[in-house]
Amino acid sequence: MTPKEAKALVEKHGSITAAAAAAGIPRSTLARRIKGIHEAAKAAEGKPAPAKRGKTLAEFRAVWDKSTIIPERVRAGLRQLGANGWEYEVAFAKLAGVSLADLGNFRDEFAEHVVPLERGTRRAWAGSAAMAERMKEALT
Repeated sequence: MTPKEAKALVEKHGSITAAAAAAGIPRSTLARRIKGIHEAAKAAEGKPAPAKRGKTLAEFRAVWDKSTIIPERVRAGLRQLGANGWEYEVAFAKLAGVSLADLGNFRDEFAEHVVPLERGTRRAWAGSAAMAERMKEALT
């Protein structure tokens, strides 16, 4: 039933309630059809409902897999440092939102950003590989 047909039915019977009773449909349904709300639903009739999809493996890894989470957090921390910035390792771990143990497990992956200090007992993280090279040159 189109909005035009619904309005004509109401005019014929004098009220929405009487028109709904004559049509054999609930009053609220007739009121919605007068407003055209059911037109979209009617247009969708006969079309299959979209299939529900579960979450992907990438979404699972983003939440649970440390080999995905920690490197992404380290990259975000390096972006926060900027190309000419640096920070000691403990402060960098806090900035990146990772534990020192997790940072240590993935340190080799970001070796070009790590600058060893004081006979290897302390480290600094540079925001770019070029900055790390300049820092290493300054130490020699």
